[in-house]
Amino acid sequence: MTQIITVAKSTKNVLTATDPNDFLFHSSYNTFKIIVTGTREITLLGSTNNQNFTQAHGLSFVPLVTAYAKESGYSQVFAQNSENIWLWGPKAGYFTTGAKFNYITSDSTNIIFNFDNSSSEKTIDIRYYCLESI
Repeated sequence: MTQIITVAKSTKNVLTATDPNDFLFHSSYNTFKIIVTGTREITLLGSTNNQNFTQAHGLSFVPLVTAYAKESGYSQVFAQNSENIWLWGPKAGYFTTGAKFNYITSDSTNIIFNFDNSSSEKTIDIRYYCLESI
């Protein structure tokens, strides 16, 4: 007997359902499903902290959200709770561009992205993902 972990949708029976779409989570299938994905370009003001940017998600529930940011002119991406690190060395440590993706959250209407910027004005592209509600 194999043990599994499941969370069925509210109208489905976790013991008898066999369709993967009947589950919010099933350890034998993919995890939370991506419902909406999109991109947003923002401009960070120079030397300014706690900058909020909103994006309407158009869903009838508050989604779980995640995102990645990419600063114009750089090839790497960075996630929430991180800075855009462009150089790292074991002796010198790390160097950032000044852009920091503090957090992402959502409410019943919008996704909210929060950034700090300790350098000059810069353009950031964000790719976001809204996941299925529990």
